[in-house]
Amino acid sequence: MKILHRYLLKELIPPFLFGIAIFTFIFFLQNLFNLSEFVITKHVEMGLAIQVFLLCLPATLPMTLPIATFTGVLIGLTRLKGEHEWTAIFASGIRFTSFFWLLTGVGLLMSLLTIGVNESLIPWANQRFWQVYSDILRASSTVPIEAGNFIKVKDMDIYICKIHGRALEGIYLYQKEKAVFARQGEIIKKPSRITFNLKNGTIHKIDKKDASRYHLLQFDTHTIVVDILENNHINIKKRIQDMTTLELKQEITKYKQSSMDTLPLLIELYKKLTLPFACISLVLIAIPLGMSLRQKGKSMALGIGIIFVFVYYLLLMFAQILCEKKVFYPGMGMWLPNIIIAGTGIWLYARRRL
Repeated sequence: MKILHRYLLKELIPPFLFGIAIFTFIFFLQNLFNLSEFVITKHVEMGLAIQVFLLCLPATLPMTLPIATFTGVLIGLTRLKGEHEWTAIFASGIRFTSFFWLLTGVGLLMSLLTIGVNESLIPWANQRFWQVYSDILRASSTVPIEAGNFIKVKDMDIYICKIHGRALEGIYLYQKEKAVFARQGEIIKKPSRITFNLKNGTIHKIDKKDASRYHLLQFDTHTIVVDILENNHINIKKRIQDMTTLELKQEITKYKQSSMDTLPLLIELYKKLTLPFACISLVLIAIPLGMSLRQKGKSMALGIGIIFVFVYYLLLMFAQILCEKKVFYPGMGMWLPNIIIAGTGIWLYARRRL
């Protein structure tokens, strides 16, 4: 029996990974164009761009893990059905009940994994994303410095003749009472400041007390730091989607103490609690469906899978609307999709009498 269990689990892995890849791409695609535009317009470095894209991926997992689990079970069972392997197993006197509990256990395990992702990985990834995002905004808060153009950075006018990466030639920096000229230099951009490391230049300065007096200083090396974050602090507050269940409960308590509407927080809390259990609900309906389909191809199973997943998320949206309209309390309303899908699956399974 253990050998058959291991064999069944091995059959689930390829379609599960296939589902993860396909549906992660589909859910991520809606953000891909916006992120690409942001990366291009803000002149984001390749390393930071890759980091931004990777940090967006965990947010898709609460949706893709249930779908991938459903896809894995459905396609795995359909393939075994199509190649008549179940016929051979049942002919040997083995009942499907043990496989039912095995697959239900897989669904429960994936539900627990999704809870872990919700509680730890996603809040961390989202917070890290907004930190990187705000750093990019701060770094790009001034006009990009270009050769041959006068650029205004705070109270300083900048003109650079040639730029080769970070290396500069012919640097002119003008302020109210001071002008700095340098033959060569280097520019270092950071989220908080721009640093000019200058070589072989002069500083021209007018005396503050006597405007007729003029000072000229020559230098071999000179460093000028321009703080671009003074009066430009970006503070990103944690969104309710980025909070853990504990943080949501604490926020709900604060809202209640301030007599504020807690409904949006309650809906988000119960969505975070119920969505992981879509794994086990979808497994319960994938079992009778997988045993009913006669075709062994992936396309048929995948098509039916997409339909049922669409139905589940349609029910989820409908439940959320009902909770927002106060037809149901969120603690009950957000469980409705799981109850309906799981109940339908158990009913179909009982009808087949496997």
